[in-house]
Amino acid sequence: MLTSKLMRRTALSLIAGGIAALTALPAAAQEDFPGGRGIELVAGYGPGGGHDTLLRTMAKILQQEGIIEAPLSVVNKPGGSSAVAMGYLNGHAGDAHFLMSATSSHVTTPLISNVGLDYSDFTPIARLGIDPELLLVSTKGPYSSIDDLKAAGKTLNVGGTATGSIEHIVAIEFGEQTGVEVNFIPFQSDGEVVSALLSGQVDFTIGNPGSSRDFIEAGNFTALAVSTDERIDLMPDVPTFQEQGLDITMSVFRGVTAPGDIDPAERDWLISKMKELSENPEWKAVYLDPNGVVPGFLPGDEFSAYLEETQGIYSDALTELDLLK
Repeated sequence: MLTSKLMRRTALSLIAGGIAALTALPAAAQEDFPGGRGIELVAGYGPGGGHDTLLRTMAKILQQEGIIEAPLSVVNKPGGSSAVAMGYLNGHAGDAHFLMSATSSHVTTPLISNVGLDYSDFTPIARLGIDPELLLVSTKGPYSSIDDLKAAGKTLNVGGTATGSIEHIVAIEFGEQTGVEVNFIPFQSDGEVVSALLSGQVDFTIGNPGSSRDFIEAGNFTALAVSTDERIDLMPDVPTFQEQGLDITMSVFRGVTAPGDIDPAERDWLISKMKELSENPEWKAVYLDPNGVVPGFLPGDEFSAYLEETQGIYSDALTELDLLK
């Protein structure tokens, strides 16, 4: 099965990441960086989603804990499944005062769209964690279990962020493995996906714990499955897909990348700051744990190798599911 192959390769990446995180980082960067200028954090999707949450939480902790004293601002550049943000970041090549949230769309968007860029055009700074996927239904809808979805007897509309995204792949895999016909509807942000499920525009969604947790706790949504090998601590009552006979184990990575061609010393400075962030207790307490993100720090070169491997995994998945253009 496709997901078995992905599970094995992802597991190897996580093991390698754990080892890599223990290695020493490069020497300290130029002491004058960022030289009195602020650093702009670019989100490839709109407010309220996973990209936005990552960067705003990151900025808050970096400032409060004194890790970075320079001003930090978050700018949303939604559109084209991060293509707009990638173009914006590429326009600042050579300038390390810009960081972009990098998730799976950082790899999948160039594979399915003619954006003229891919992950190798940027400078990987750090992977910060792994974000599992949830299958979510509205508590006001007619479905309360995987079996209910299987027995729907109609095409089910599924919401997620972007064509060719991990959400899209999971939705298609769900349809193929259950025999349910699914119609994937892409949205520009996690917030829009949430709104679509609340309004009944879609029958179910594939999304992450960070954007859905409040709605689950408020009784608006029910999570029917999680895409990890084991249940996650944040939602111990949510069974895995595997527990329900489905071979679906795919998750989104969360990290940051800088423009291409930046000064190596400035790159090292940014990597060191992301390492400090990843080791700070506030990061775990305020971002990782509440959002169900699994720790998985990888610095620069190791993150670059991970991205290369991930591109191969996603390329195989998109080809097998006939989504690769």
